[in-house]
Amino acid sequence: MKRREFLGYSALGGLLLSTAGTMGYALSRQPPNGAAPSSLAALPKGGEPLQPLPRIVNLSSGGRFRSVLTPGPHSVPLSDELEARLWLYNGKVAPLIEVREGDELDITLINELEQETTLHWHGVPVPQAHDGAPWDAVAPGESRQYRYTFPPGSAGLHWFHPHPHEGTAWQVAHGLAGALLVRPAEEGLPAELEEHLLVVSDLRLRANGEVAPHTAEDWMNGREGELLLVNGQREPRLDVAPGTTLRLRLINACAGRYLRLRLDEHELVLIGTDGGLIERPQALQELLLTPGERADLLVRVSERAEGYFQLASHPYERGWMGARPPHLDEVAPLLAIHTLDSDIHTPVSLPERLGRVEPLGEPAVQRRVELTEMMPGHDTHAPGDDGPHAGHGDPHAGHGGGSGSHHGTHGPGHVADHAMDEPAMPSEVDFLINGRAFVMDEILFEGRVGEVEEWEVFNNSHMDHPFHVHGIHFQVIAIRDAEGEWQEAPWLAWKDTVNLAPYQRLKLRMVFREPGDWLFHCHIIEHEELGMMATIRIR
Repeated sequence: MKRREFLGYSALGGLLLSTAGTMGYALSRQPPNGAAPSSLAALPKGGEPLQPLPRIVNLSSGGRFRSVLTPGPHSVPLSDELEARLWLYNGKVAPLIEVREGDELDITLINELEQETTLHWHGVPVPQAHDGAPWDAVAPGESRQYRYTFPPGSAGLHWFHPHPHEGTAWQVAHGLAGALLVRPAEEGLPAELEEHLLVVSDLRLRANGEVAPHTAEDWMNGREGELLLVNGQREPRLDVAPGTTLRLRLINACAGRYLRLRLDEHELVLIGTDGGLIERPQALQELLLTPGERADLLVRVSERAEGYFQLASHPYERGWMGARPPHLDEVAPLLAIHTLDSDIHTPVSLPERLGRVEPLGEPAVQRRVELTEMMPGHDTHAPGDDGPHAGHGDPHAGHGGGSGSHHGTHGPGHVADHAMDEPAMPSEVDFLINGRAFVMDEILFEGRVGEVEEWEVFNNSHMDHPFHVHGIHFQVIAIRDAEGEWQEAPWLAWKDTVNLAPYQRLKLRMVFREPGDWLFHCHIIEHEELGMMATIRIR
């Protein structure tokens, strides 16, 4: 077995930066370490053809995917004068592992970082020992094997990223993430669909190409890098025949950035979510894709030749705290779709039912989960609420106690190899679940394998939080906005990450199929790391 694949992904170099203005803004906010390029205008422009995701090579065959992942530091050229110093799996930006239902995955992680890491398989129903949770960290220079088989019903676009205790935010900020595509055993969608995988990420660099340290605003809000990338490219271009039906499969791999997606002059048709295909297409004018979420979209492109249509993320107000960067109020281009001067493709007919999402039925267990940010002198409770812990008694509530605080205990400022790079934590903010900050050996709930659980998740705060549960997919059953009434969800989907607007409540139903300790948390990486995470133990 090769220890490293020397198949560097060169597409990032020459495609990462599009405009002097964007790069100039990113550099102007960084400490004056390193020298800026002598001519920002000389940096490569965007608009290059969209590149496919670089693949992790399968070293086996016959229904088994066997390979090695080596997270480590790599320099990626941006121009003749500047390199980005990133941390990547096998030297690749957003690499892809592609398998099929029924296949066995056998991955050996060899840690080439100078800090511990894990490999979390986001959205995959793995046994708990292979989830890549923070208590299963791999020390520098050590290795760990992840091995499991993809069961029926696991088809979908998932992803993998690090999940170490008190180090996830720094590793994600350096670019560690990859896509995991699980194909169905039998494909039910028409072959005429033109499929593209899009991994959206962002970066913030110092003038010398190093990843910039977190700011206080990053910790409060979730980090948003000013360089917005699709498959490691800046504003790539997709050339298609007029009338082409595109299948765009997206991952929001950003730490904190929300993507409010619109495509000029086009309707978006949602056909799948985190857990695979939904039953019937849902036509949308726009789609909000939060950190950690995936979406499977169809777009029938205009029949007009030589047209340019921009897929972009539009401003979304999610409750920003502190100094407000200009990019929050700007339209952020992602992908330009260009129609060629060629024959028009005819529309594609879809099957009457895309997938099956059977209702889970009545719950055996009901729980309440409350997300809060606590700031001295600020009232974070919703109008008419009875307090931060009202109604949170739970027959399965577990071990450990005390609300606790993250002050002095959480965050990558305490990881030795980059402690001096990190500013002080925002000590005035606690990010909590049920009044507690995450502690590694504390269990908040206990449950049983195979039981239907219903969780009422309440965002008792002024800002949005994307809520993620490990090891399973859930169904959103009902929604209640800040001062409204409960409304039944209009259609069912399998989800593992879902957004909660301020003071919104969701009813989620789920079944844990595997025993073990499973995390649930806000998927704004900085909020997770500052305490908005908890554990359920399933027996």
